[in-house]
Amino acid sequence: MKNYSKGIDTDFMWQMELWSEPTTLIVYYQAEQGLAPLLAGASLVGDREPVCKIFSKLHQVEPMNSIPMPTYPEWRLYETYNTEGRRYFILRINHAYIPNATHTKSWLYNYPIFRDIVLELNDYGVDEMVYMTSNTMQDYLLSDQMGFGDDELAVFEQNRDLLKIISGDTNETLVEEAEMLVPSPSWVACNVFENFSVKNNGIYLVVCAKNSMTYLNVKPAERLLLYLYNKHKLEYDNLYYREMCAVLSEVEHLEGSR
Repeated sequence: MKNYSKGIDTDFMWQMELWSEPTTLIVYYQAEQGLAPLLAGASLVGDREPVCKIFSKLHQVEPMNSIPMPTYPEWRLYETYNTEGRRYFILRINHAYIPNATHTKSWLYNYPIFRDIVLELNDYGVDEMVYMTSNTMQDYLLSDQMGFGDDELAVFEQNRDLLKIISGDTNETLVEEAEMLVPSPSWVACNVFENFSVKNNGIYLVVCAKNSMTYLNVKPAERLLLYLYNKHKLEYDNLYYREMCAVLSEVEHLEGSR
């Protein structure tokens, strides 16, 4: 049974009836260089169908498509549960306005959609957000960027203004001096959640390493999955993960042969 809900600039097509309960929202943008957030986020979902399809006139959708298997223009929201019975929504962003040469349009087009999403998910009990991203600005030449390895994560707890480096299973080191540039839509989503969520119990920007010399950043993806299991007790579909690695590796070889 589908249920239609409308925000100010966004339409929500719920594919089934869901109830309000304590829920963590995990967000990732699938097109980041290295594809680590895509590997991790999609592996949490596996073959599940989305519980909600999110449409907006502000989405950056290409005018051309292909048939008989067209790509979808909407963002998709999935549902899963961790080993302790807590619900998780996983939002897969398949296109977004990222920084361009003038850096003027990113907030304009990203903010209204995230605002509508947070307001909509308030009704379903979402009280925490985790945004997974790769360190896409580490090569930015105009500022010193904090570096870390493939086996580490930088985690910014926005509610507490704390930036930590996590290594191993639980080793945490507080970062007091270094700065990190983060592009939209990651910081936009975190800011909007902080201001529009009615039950804000935590906002975590989780940044994995990026290796620009490697098309598929497997180690950072596995580091994200380890963090999600240790911190959130979330298991992933290992078969789906390996199948995705194989498919994306084939894409790399096809692009390299052109």
